[in-house]
Amino acid sequence: MKRTLAIVLLLLEIIVSFAQEPLVTRSTKSYLIADCNPKDTAFLKEKCHQAGLDLGFSVLANRIPTDSKLVGPRPSEHILKQGVLRLQLPMNETQDEFAVYRSELFDIPSTINVLQIDDELITYRTTETTGNIHLLYHCVRGAYGTKATAHDKNATVYKLWDTPERTLLPDLELQDKMAQTVAQECAKTNFPLLIFNDLKSYAYNKQGDEAIGHFLDTMHKYNPDKLLQADLLTPASWPYLSRVNENQLWNESMRTKIVETLNEKQNIYCKNLMQWMIGNFKILLADKNRKATTTEELEWFLSKATAFDAGFGLDFRAETMRKHGLTDKMLNTINHWESLRLANAFSEEQKEQFKDPYGNWHLEEADDSTYLLYTQHISRRYFCNLKDDKWEWNNPYANRFALQIAVEGKGSINELNFRTPNGILYFPCTLKAGQYLIYDFDGAAYITDLNFNKIEEVQAQGVSFLDEGRSEVSFTCETKAEKGKNPEVTVRYITRNAPEMVFLNSMVK
Repeated sequence: MKRTLAIVLLLLEIIVSFAQEPLVTRSTKSYLIADCNPKDTAFLKEKCHQAGLDLGFSVLANRIPTDSKLVGPRPSEHILKQGVLRLQLPMNETQDEFAVYRSELFDIPSTINVLQIDDELITYRTTETTGNIHLLYHCVRGAYGTKATAHDKNATVYKLWDTPERTLLPDLELQDKMAQTVAQECAKTNFPLLIFNDLKSYAYNKQGDEAIGHFLDTMHKYNPDKLLQADLLTPASWPYLSRVNENQLWNESMRTKIVETLNEKQNIYCKNLMQWMIGNFKILLADKNRKATTTEELEWFLSKATAFDAGFGLDFRAETMRKHGLTDKMLNTINHWESLRLANAFSEEQKEQFKDPYGNWHLEEADDSTYLLYTQHISRRYFCNLKDDKWEWNNPYANRFALQIAVEGKGSINELNFRTPNGILYFPCTLKAGQYLIYDFDGAAYITDLNFNKIEEVQAQGVSFLDEGRSEVSFTCETKAEKGKNPEVTVRYITRNAPEMVFLNSMVK
C-alpha cells in the first residue's frame, strides 16, 4: 500500500511539474565546450562565431577538492556521508589494516575510498569480505592533511561520498552555499550557456530531487539570461533546463549502435516537452593510437544531428584547433549544416535519409542562400603490398573521385600511379612516412602531415573517373625502405552523386 501511494505521489509530482511553464527558453542551438584555460576564451569565442555556435561552460558547483580547507586539517561537518560503519576492534594511530562489520555501503562504487573517524580521514586501496566483516588493506592514515589518532571500538565510522574527479561532495546546506558562490561567479562572465554534466550528484544527499531543484534555482536566479543544460531530466530540473544533453561521445566505430537508440530517446524528450541534444563530438589530433578527425567523420555526425533536429556539443580544444590543418574547414562546415538545420531547410525526406547509419553526405555552399548536398561513398582503407596492387572497387556513382593516400611506419614512396579503365593519374612527388597525399574532386593534389596541415602542392597529371559498379583499379609506386623496413601505405577513395540543391531561405523552395 505504501509503495502504491509513493508511486501515485511521484506521478502527481511529475504531472504538476510538467503542467507549469518552464522558467527558461528552450533551445537546440549547438555549442562549443570551453577550455578551462581563460587565456583561450577570446580565441574560442572567435571560433564559435565562425562556426555559428554558442560557447558553453561546464559547471561543477558541488565538488570539494581533497586539498580544500573544508577537508583538512579538520574535516567540515558538512562533507556528505554515505552512511555509518562499525569498527570490529579498537585502532591505534599507525595500523594500516583494520576491519569493519559488513555493510551494503561497500556495494556503492567509490573512487578514492575515504572513511572518516572523528577528525581523521583514512583512505583504503582494497577490501576483502570474510564472514560478517570487511577487511580494509593498504590504508593511508591521516589522509589529506588530517591527523592520525587512535580510535575506540565504539567510535563512529563514516563512509564518504566521492566522485570520478577524485573529489568529495557537500551536504545540502553546504551545497547551497557553494552553488550560490559559483552562480555569482558565472553571472560575471558572458558565457551564454552553463553545462551541468553530472546533475545526479546533486541528489546524493537525502533530499534527492529536491536538492537538484535547490541547485538549479540558485543558478537560474543569478543567471536568468543564460541557457542551462544538464545530462538528466527530472521533475525538479524540467522547469530550469533549456535542453538536455546526455554527454554521449560519438565516434565512427559507434555508428550503428547509437543510431538505433536515437528515435527512442527523441520520443521520450518530445513527450516531456523538452529539447533534446544528440551528444558530443570530439575532434582529435593524430597520435600513435588514432588518426586525426576528418571532415567526412564530422559531416556524418552533423547529418545525424540534422536527422533528429537535435543540437550537440563540440569538444574541440584550443590546442587542437591550432594544430589541426582542417580547423577552418570544419568550423565552416558546422556553420553550413547548423544554419540549414535551424532554418528547417532540409526536407522531411532528406532528414529520413540522414538517419541511415551507413550513409555519408557532403554539403557545399554555392552562394549565400544556396547549398549543394552530395551523397558520398567513402571506401574502406585498402592496404598496399607495394608490388602489384590491384583492386576491384565497387562504386555506386559514375564520376570523378577523390583520394587519400597515407604513409606510416618507415621510409617513403614516390612516382605514384593510379590506373582505372577510364584513365591514369600520376603524382610526381615523394610521400614520406607520417604524410598524406590528398587528391580532391577539383583535381588539386597536395601533401599534408597526419593532422592535415598542408606541406606542399603536387601537380597531378592525367584525368580519370570511375564507372558506376565494379572497376578494376591498379596502383604502383617506387618504394624507399628505411632501416630495412618498408613503409605502410593505405588508400581510400571517395565518390559523389549529382548534388541536390538546399535553400537557406525556405520560401525559395
